[in-house]
Amino acid sequence: MKPVTAYPSGIIIFLFALLQRSHGQCKEAAKKSEMNLSVKYDLPSFITETPIQNVVLYKHHVYIGAVNKIYVLNEALQNISVYKTGPILENPDCAPCEDCKDKANLSNSVWKDNVNMALLLETYYDDQLISCGSVAGGICHRHIIHPDNPADIESEVHCMYSTQMDGEADNCPDCVVSTLGTKVLVTEKDRFVNFFVGNTVTSTFQPPYVLHSISVRRLKETQDGFEFLTDQSYIDILPQFRDSYPIRYVHAFENNHFVYFLTVQRESLDSQTFHTRIIRFCTLDSGMRSYMEMPLECIFTEKRRKRSIRKEVFNILQAAYVSKPGAALAHEMGLGLNDDILYGVFAQSKPDSSEPTNRSAVCAVSVRTINEFFNKIVDKQNMKCLQHFYGKDSKYCLNRAFSRNASYCRAQDDEYRLEVTTPLQRVDLFMGQFNNVLLTSISVFTKGNLTIANLGTSEGRFMQIVISRSESTAPHVSFQLDSHPISPQVVVEHSLVADGYNLVVTGKKITKIPLNGPGCEHFKSCSQCLLAPPFMQCGWCSKRCARSQECVEGTWTQETCLPRVYEILPSSAPLEGGTKLTVCGWDFGFSKNNRFELKNTVVHIGGQTCALEAKSKSYNNKYFSHLWPQVWWNITNFSRKIPKQWKISKDFCG
Repeated sequence: MKPVTAYPSGIIIFLFALLQRSHGQCKEAAKKSEMNLSVKYDLPSFITETPIQNVVLYKHHVYIGAVNKIYVLNEALQNISVYKTGPILENPDCAPCEDCKDKANLSNSVWKDNVNMALLLETYYDDQLISCGSVAGGICHRHIIHPDNPADIESEVHCMYSTQMDGEADNCPDCVVSTLGTKVLVTEKDRFVNFFVGNTVTSTFQPPYVLHSISVRRLKETQDGFEFLTDQSYIDILPQFRDSYPIRYVHAFENNHFVYFLTVQRESLDSQTFHTRIIRFCTLDSGMRSYMEMPLECIFTEKRRKRSIRKEVFNILQAAYVSKPGAALAHEMGLGLNDDILYGVFAQSKPDSSEPTNRSAVCAVSVRTINEFFNKIVDKQNMKCLQHFYGKDSKYCLNRAFSRNASYCRAQDDEYRLEVTTPLQRVDLFMGQFNNVLLTSISVFTKGNLTIANLGTSEGRFMQIVISRSESTAPHVSFQLDSHPISPQVVVEHSLVADGYNLVVTGKKITKIPLNGPGCEHFKSCSQCLLAPPFMQCGWCSKRCARSQECVEGTWTQETCLPRVYEILPSSAPLEGGTKLTVCGWDFGFSKNNRFELKNTVVHIGGQTCALEAKSKSYNNKYFSHLWPQVWWNITNFSRKIPKQWKISKDFCG
């Protein structure tokens, strides 16, 4: 920095905080104090030989379902064992689970990679891992997990397929998953284990056995396969609509008496526009008579001049997660600490397509609200029949009235499958903050009173951000994890203790990221560092942000910051005085309590005291708290009385 060549007295000083008119002069100083988005963190990871599809964590062991292999890792992500699941030799004359090696040289035999479509944990009958692959009609295998050696999933493996009787090939309960996409939810009720399955099906995809669009099947007590309890235990898209009306099942979860699926599909048989739906039916409803669908919209509204409001709809769900809120968010949403909240990352799609664009939003809705909305809309008769399942001219779609209590889950005589026409809308939690990026992953955990979201992007960036309905927040963690997209498959473990972590998948790589954050090095200014969420345990150590144990040299503090001056403009001025100077820098007047008072501020340059006059109303706790106090002061002389007087000199320039 060049020295100021004139030190006039009695000069009026103007104070600015992140105003547009000061950006031109202090733009470089602002860049110097921004969060470092290029920082590299050394985190535990493991790289597989083939792409990863699914991850399960059980008794301190990580089970990874990948193409042709299942890996078993310890919590440090060190490989313990590998079980080979493919490639598999397939021949039309070979039944699932049958050894076809003697047909290897036949012209109609083909080796196929086995993509892991579902990896599930079942502990009612045995501690066992259930793996369902893309080969052999989508059947599953169960791997017994031995208590004394959880890494051994090879010594006891059973095929979950029973030979079909003549005439039953069209009704194969053991054919579970679709290679086009599937979501499987396992529940245990009344001493039975049920599998709820949503499959993407098309007319061009013709497996050797029929796969149903959505179904419920029971695990046999012999555990050698599954059974449908009735001929109504599944629903199928009509063959004529399977190509024009594809359904992608994104997420599934259970809550109290209901099972929920989240899907992406067209708005109607006649529409080219895609949207997101919530599917709900009773857990004990083996005939799926209580099946209902409802649109779910994540919107962003922006007030404009002349009181007009612009509304954007983020129509395509990319990933979802269900968890309980922290105390602050629960209070803001009028919920209890034991209420479940559904969080989703949504994207805007290309016109008449389900392909997402780089525009995203994050929305949240309590499961209680979902159920209340279902019940209220059904009472108002805002619904119609499911034309993609029945057809427009079906008896279920003509002059039909619905009178049943939608919240009732006991035995019913009438079929109640319907589509709600009124969408459940929620507003973007982060008010357009992610409108230039494609979010692909979300998981949520709590720390103290806070609720924190882990977000992943299509470009492999990992972020953490506090969720709040009353205050604006920005990511306190943002770093490039990988060049591959972050998968929706995320595991959160030990979220309430200090050593909690995420397991995050990117392509062939799985990475362990502490819930407390990977570190503090990405905070470049002291004020950013001290305003990080308390659970990150960041503090200022000389000229860097670090945790206390990492601060070997210098004093570690979480209370106050010294000002950092980057530049004074102009660098010269007339001797007669009257010049307004601009001091560019950051951490001016910052302390942990985040209070700034003009009466406590005095400016000195060259031993002269200068008058100070605020020209901005931007100084308040919230402004500092959420936009990081990198501040620009239009001044002639500068110091601060409390807690101590600061004088501008070359020593402060950074």
